[in-house]
Amino acid sequence: MQQVDDLGAMYLAAENSRVTTHTAALITLDPAKLAGGKLTLDKLRAVVLERLELVPAFHQRLAEVPFGLDRPYWVETDVDLDYHVREISLPAPGDDEQLREQVARIFSRPLDRTRPLWEIYLIQGLADGRAAVLTKVHHAIADGRTGVRILTALTDSKPRPRRRRPSPRPPAPPAPASASMLLRGLSGAVLQPVRAVAGLPAALSGLDELPVFGTMPGVRLVGATTALVRRGRPHKPVATAPRTSFNQQISRNRRIGIATVALDDVKQVKTHFAVSVNDVVLAMAAGALRRWLIEHSELPKEPLTAVIPVGLRDTGPDSTANELSAVVVPIPTDVDDAAARLGVAHRAMLGALRDLGTTAPDALIDTVRMVPPAFVVRTVQLLTQLNTWAPLTPAMNVNISNVRGPEQLLYLAGARVCSMVPLAGITDGLGVNLTVMSYNGRLAIGVVADREQVPDVQDIADWTAAELDSLLTFARG
Repeated sequence: MQQVDDLGAMYLAAENSRVTTHTAALITLDPAKLAGGKLTLDKLRAVVLERLELVPAFHQRLAEVPFGLDRPYWVETDVDLDYHVREISLPAPGDDEQLREQVARIFSRPLDRTRPLWEIYLIQGLADGRAAVLTKVHHAIADGRTGVRILTALTDSKPRPRRRRPSPRPPAPPAPASASMLLRGLSGAVLQPVRAVAGLPAALSGLDELPVFGTMPGVRLVGATTALVRRGRPHKPVATAPRTSFNQQISRNRRIGIATVALDDVKQVKTHFAVSVNDVVLAMAAGALRRWLIEHSELPKEPLTAVIPVGLRDTGPDSTANELSAVVVPIPTDVDDAAARLGVAHRAMLGALRDLGTTAPDALIDTVRMVPPAFVVRTVQLLTQLNTWAPLTPAMNVNISNVRGPEQLLYLAGARVCSMVPLAGITDGLGVNLTVMSYNGRLAIGVVADREQVPDVQDIADWTAAELDSLLTFARG
């Protein structure tokens, strides 16, 4: 029995009736060479059953501590594949717009916390005989890199699925008794003041880096002074952001946008300008968001600010933990020229990475550790909702992620994988999430937005791809 880690507990605490913190991958398939030219639900379930042992989180569920006195635990449980692996079909003609709409509806729904926190949908009826598989996995289980390892466990490098005879699993042990977890929680509550005192220096040194809260003058002084003494670094002013329509309370419904570009084109731009792939992605996203803001007469003079996850370490192929930090970076939506935007994005990322480990997400964890577990949910939701309060200066506008995916052609249950599109969650005050992932020479762009705030989210995805064309014009002379 393993306890949920600090970051996983935060993702769980952030959820409410409108906010979900799962991630997803939309995998499009060509089943033409399968028997009957179709991937069946039984065949997909058979592959998932064979690979369950490769993904421990797929047969673990949450066990809540009574009264929320401590972080929940992961406990072994039986898996009902009839529930977790489902099949739906699009009506004719099964075009891309219908697929995006159906995926958005599925993505909007929360995962059932009484079961393992994942679902897989086989989507039939796509145009040209294609099919799709949508995987949903809670962020408490896996970050982007761990999510790629899960996809790799479910797929194969050859059309014939590798055979893995599922070993007989013993019946899941009984969940820990509530009384036992209650005793553990009570003993932890007794020690909480000691942990709070021990963690006070770390929390204070990051106080000025908390979203929105860190923009307050008194908080900035305390945080900057403590950071200088504890970390030996001069104070770096906390990032602030202009208020946009993204910085509102979100609804429970989502829209998604999808586009793909050639990875070789991204690398050509990278080489020409002597920057990183991540810099190119950031410039593409900034250009697309700039176009959207202009289209809606909302472009601020100041640059938008993005939360950008950064991988910390690799704990091995079997890990299902979150291995992330993040940096908060001004993105050049205020720059008109595409090449100039790339230069500004490059310098902004260099500066942010130099300060990695002292940014808001780490400060948020340090602060939450100071809070008794019974109050963590209220604390996390309060801190995230601060970004929506109009009288205060927001610290960030959007999430932007770049995930390195599989480089080789893959097959799922024998069907050729045509594309893999990443999708990630949004929250109050951060109504847009733009994530890209590479696969087999392509870079897929997945944009998730609040259904009311950004009804034309596909425009952002299309403009992200168009921004690469603008950069290629410079790279090709």
